[in-house]
Amino acid sequence: MTRKEKLAARKALEEYYYSCPMEKPEDVARQFEVYTKLIWDFHQAGLCYDYYCDSTVTRLEGTGRWEGGHDALEVETLPTFSCYPRDTIDFRQIYAVGDPEHGFHFGQVTTSYGTYAREGASAYGCGDDSSIGPDQMFGLCECTVEKVDGRWCITNEWFVTGQEINRKRTANSRPFCKTILDAYPPSFPGEEKQSE
Repeated sequence: MTRKEKLAARKALEEYYYSCPMEKPEDVARQFEVYTKLIWDFHQAGLCYDYYCDSTVTRLEGTGRWEGGHDALEVETLPTFSCYPRDTIDFRQIYAVGDPEHGFHFGQVTTSYGTYAREGASAYGCGDDSSIGPDQMFGLCECTVEKVDGRWCITNEWFVTGQEINRKRTANSRPFCKTILDAYPPSFPGEEKQSE
């Protein structure tokens, strides 16, 4: 995808995102599909603050439970961008039920694929450029969306993903280097790294 195509795709998603009426379950399903794609495919991490709030309770497989929207950004989203900067999210299914008076409940099934980037860093070290295909890792997410202080917020989230495949991917992480020079081979043929 060229830069212009990517910007056009993002703009089309943003036009829906910023004008969604949130009146019918279909609106909510489409809004959260768009929201997820803007965050994960276009790295708009700050959008986490649009729907996560201080009273959001998130339950994530393998991580436990946390309260407050800042963790959605700081604990999960930003570190994942570093490991997998070119991942893609595809929706297999999303559904929603509810109404504006009582709130909404939605569930979604996604698949995530891409590369554990060599230049990406994680808590485990640097990546190894291993890839994962579109049908190897699925995410199941369920959320309650209610009005909190006059705005729509995710109040509860349950998320299950392929944590085991993530553990296998990060098992081959390379340790962090002492300096940036340790990460790269010599620049010129015949040049050798100087030993300490």
